[in-house]
Amino acid sequence: MNPSVRTQSVISGLKVSVVAAVLIMALLVQLQLFGVRYAYSLPGLIQMFVIWLLSLPATHFYIKSNLDKALILKVAAPLAVAVTAVGLLYTALTGELQGLELIVLGYLFEPIAGISIFLTLREFSPESYMFIVGAFAYTLGLPLYFFDFGYLAMIGDAVKLSGLLILIRRLSR
Repeated sequence: MNPSVRTQSVISGLKVSVVAAVLIMALLVQLQLFGVRYAYSLPGLIQMFVIWLLSLPATHFYIKSNLDKALILKVAAPLAVAVTAVGLLYTALTGELQGLELIVLGYLFEPIAGISIFLTLREFSPESYMFIVGAFAYTLGLPLYFFDFGYLAMIGDAVKLSGLLILIRRLSR
């Protein structure tokens, strides 16, 4: 791993991402059980807002980490945060489908931002492949919720979460 990478910042970002992944899994299960309309309910909106809030410290820690190809992260992560925020506000204020579509659009930038993390850690830990593959599967599975088929997103989130936990363990040695 590049010696200029700030390992503690990476670990902090990964830990925030683990918390977010667990909360995301809970939301994904509820969306599958109750349908997309759950996203418009007060509990659904609160869950999405808390997950969005976690994107702020995660982005901060990852940007601070001095990752390889950091420009990818520095462009994609703020775009993900901003577009998702607009979608979340639009969903909360109007209850219209376009808000959820914006949230999904914002999440398309998440695995792109994760490429910097993957490129930095792939030589150090082959498990980083789990993280990036899970992130892409999760993101690509999100639109399937509009067709009541959220299983790909749930599997992707579980794979991503497993990869994150392994990466934290390896980096903490």
